[in-house]
Amino acid sequence: MPASAVAQTVHATIELGELLRQYQLGLVLIAGTADDAGERPVQWVHGSDLADPSPFLTPRTVLLTTGAQFPAPPTQAQADDYVDRLIAAGATALGVAAGVVWERTPATLVAACDRRGFPLIRVPYDTPFIAIVQTAAQLLEAQARARDVWALDSQRAVSTAALQEDGLAAAIREAASRLGRGVALTDRSGRIIEAAPASARTRLSAEWIRSEARELVERGIRSGRSRDRDGVGVQLQTLGRAQRLMGVLLVEGSGVPDTAERTLIGLVAALATVQLEHRIGVDAAETALRGSVVRLLLAGRGELAAEISTGILPRLPRGQIAVILTDSFERSSVPAGTPIDDLRSIAAGRAGVLTAPHGGGAIVICEAAELSPVLRVVREHGIASGVSERGAMADLDRLIEQADQALERARVADDGQTVEYRPSMQAGVLRLLDADPEARRAAEGLLAPVRQHDAKHGDSIGSSLRVWLAHHGQTSPAAAALGVHRHTLRARIQTAESLLQRSLDDPDTRAELWAALRVAGDG
Repeated sequence: MPASAVAQTVHATIELGELLRQYQLGLVLIAGTADDAGERPVQWVHGSDLADPSPFLTPRTVLLTTGAQFPAPPTQAQADDYVDRLIAAGATALGVAAGVVWERTPATLVAACDRRGFPLIRVPYDTPFIAIVQTAAQLLEAQARARDVWALDSQRAVSTAALQEDGLAAAIREAASRLGRGVALTDRSGRIIEAAPASARTRLSAEWIRSEARELVERGIRSGRSRDRDGVGVQLQTLGRAQRLMGVLLVEGSGVPDTAERTLIGLVAALATVQLEHRIGVDAAETALRGSVVRLLLAGRGELAAEISTGILPRLPRGQIAVILTDSFERSSVPAGTPIDDLRSIAAGRAGVLTAPHGGGAIVICEAAELSPVLRVVREHGIASGVSERGAMADLDRLIEQADQALERARVADDGQTVEYRPSMQAGVLRLLDADPEARRAAEGLLAPVRQHDAKHGDSIGSSLRVWLAHHGQTSPAAAALGVHRHTLRARIQTAESLLQRSLDDPDTRAELWAALRVAGDG
């Protein structure tokens, strides 16, 4: 059966130099004697006198031949073609028997191998091919046993490391040491949580690797892949259950791991999954605690908030702080759990950042110096959000109000942007109307025909009207924000006029409708 029909499997290998050092075989390297020739991997040794054995060779094979396939010493063209086919099949070296067909290996074959750096071995007449095959098999079996022992020792070491206080980090460090390559763990966004050795963190933080990790997680199924770019290779393996992936395990190296390495990597992935699953339960408790801490801070009980969070949460924000309020995560383009998990991941690893669920989204209270990384996460997920001015913890109520006003502006824009508060956003009269029940009833009555129409027909006249008014009645930019044709939006506005029995050319009507939409909310 041709090798192409056989599924590729990673087997134990030995180096070609190890086979050549079996002096009882008398093998001599006569061509392709590059410095790295002895380091070439050998997976098997096979004998064939076929004119073209390449379809039947597996990669990393040493091919032995008597030369009987050539009716006469091959021409240079024939020798070149023969060697090229072996190289294309992934062969490691060619061994030619002396004294069977040719007393001396043809010069054309020597030249073909030398030009290509392909190892050519002279096999003495009194060395049977089967002896070479058996010797290679014994060496490969010994190597396989050694790899099995290595795998068992490595698994024990990693399992023991996982029992330490910093279990996950210790397991990653031990695995990196055993594999001799960088190992890292990312969260859902591709941001590295743990990495070893320390130098690997920078390499594995490359944006293209982070993008690959995010793509795997967004697919929502357990999977793995191997990628190589700019001379940097990495193996990626998802962590967690399907539709509830928690991150990705990264292992440096462009070569396919052998069975022993795959076993160890699988163990690390399993341990990481268990640890992260455990963290989910802990995170649920921490989420409740964070919410309580925020309420205490709002009540001005900062000392009590710090006391109950000590030893469980990182240090609470102090000095100059800012507040971020996000819109509901249901409006995000990624799975609903991901944004709050990523914000929690930021808060867990940084002092001076506090986050908690808030109105379907999140509230983040952070020191001014930590604002940039938090905003980066929010923007990555395309979540509308509002950011307050900087102030002291004593001004928390005011900062939350500012963030809320900025968030309202971001919602109106309806494009997932982050808006920073400016004094000009002070709502004034509209903010007073918000607190008036009579104003709310009047607003709901004014908008009732539109909302009843939308509910009955599954239409979006109300939301289109809001965006159109937010764009000062300019149809083209409003249509672009909604992602519809301007004629479609114009028809919706005409429908709104018909339902409301009012002309939207009247500035008073526009102002009244905008106030009604603002006071009545999304309904």
